[in-house]
Amino acid sequence: MSGYTFGDSDLAAARLAILDAIYAPTSDAMLAALDAAPLRVVDLGCGPGATTARLVKRFPEATVLGIDASPSFVATAMAGSTGATFTIADVTEPLPSAPFDLVYARFLLAHLADVKAALQTWVDALAPRGSLILEETGIITSDDTDFARYEQLTSARVRDAGACVYAGPLIVGNLPDSVEIISDRELPIDLTAGQAAGMFWRNLATWGAEAVADGHLTEAERATLLARLQARESDPTRGLFTWTHHQTVARRR
Repeated sequence: MSGYTFGDSDLAAARLAILDAIYAPTSDAMLAALDAAPLRVVDLGCGPGATTARLVKRFPEATVLGIDASPSFVATAMAGSTGATFTIADVTEPLPSAPFDLVYARFLLAHLADVKAALQTWVDALAPRGSLILEETGIITSDDTDFARYEQLTSARVRDAGACVYAGPLIVGNLPDSVEIISDRELPIDLTAGQAAGMFWRNLATWGAEAVADGHLTEAERATLLARLQARESDPTRGLFTWTHHQTVARRR
């Protein structure tokens, strides 16, 4: 598995913190709806540890493991978390410490080239009747010039890595027959222009130079778009996006 498409710098971690604040209510609601509390939990692509901490809080009696390929992110997660353990590993390979009662991944499939193979690996790590919970983007579109251009660039960035940033619709069709679908839904996400801009400029600052080198935009356009997004971080405007979030819960038969 190659490195995380959006980087693992401090700037990338700050973007993930904004993302977590936006998605916390929907993630918490889905976890709260589980009909049985798991005792062994793994957080795949745990990053700096925000989702892992959420799992520890939701399931205080469980043993929770966070896995990420980034030594930097794992070090950050270990420094900031209590009640979980972390390890550096490739989530496309057999998972360490399996089996698990709950395998959780948020915004991870969007960075993997072979969705079907990854899902099979994760299902293989489930205990009998164990649950697989996946959260991915459905779609993001906007008529706003800055945001629409950013989405074109980020989609191209992920596509160049062999993946699809809008991975939500890919989940169900690629799950193995050894699981049953408990729920599969797509939710609208309501966020401000400032919240979007805060994530977007940090992402563009992380990989913008590579996008220029790859021919997706000029250096002048990169600098201009970066400045425009930074200037909008306090913008309270809502309603500029069609933004959906896909949540899938499956259970091993």
